[in-house]
Amino acid sequence: YQSCLEAILQNSPDAKIFCLIHKMDLVQEDHRDLIFNERQEELKKLSKPLDCTCYRTSIWDETLYKAWSSIVYMLIPNVKEIETSLRDFAAIQDADEVLLFEKATFLVISHAERHQHRDVHRFEKISNIIK
Repeated sequence: YQSCLEAILQNSPDAKIFCLIHKMDLVQEDHRDLIFNERQEELKKLSKPLDCTCYRTSIWDETLYKAWSSIVYMLIPNVKEIETSLRDFAAIQDADEVLLFEKATFLVISHAERHQHRDVHRFEKISNIIK
C-alpha cells in the first residue's frame, strides 16, 4: 500500500484514493462500526498527506454496489451539470425519478428524484433487471 501511495504522490498527487474494507459481513454485527472505524483511521493515517475515502463492503448485500457507484460518481468532473439536466428532464417528463446508469457496469452515475421512495435498494434492483 505504501509503495502505491508513493507512486501516486510522485506521479499523480491530485488522485483520489478509495479503499474498500471488505468482508464486513464476517464481523459480528455489534462490532462492525468499531472495526470499520479503526481500519478507516489506520488507512487515513497511512495515506497522509493524501486523502483516503473508505467504504465497508460485502458481497452479500448492496454495500459493494453502493461503494462502486459512489466512487464512479466522485470521478465524474461535471456531475452537477448532469444532475441539473436530469432534474430538468424529470420535470419535463413529469417523472417521479430519473436514473442515469454507466453503460458497461450499470452502476448509478446520478439520479433525479421528484418524489421520495421507500426502497433504498432500488438502484441495485433496477440495475440487475436491466442487465
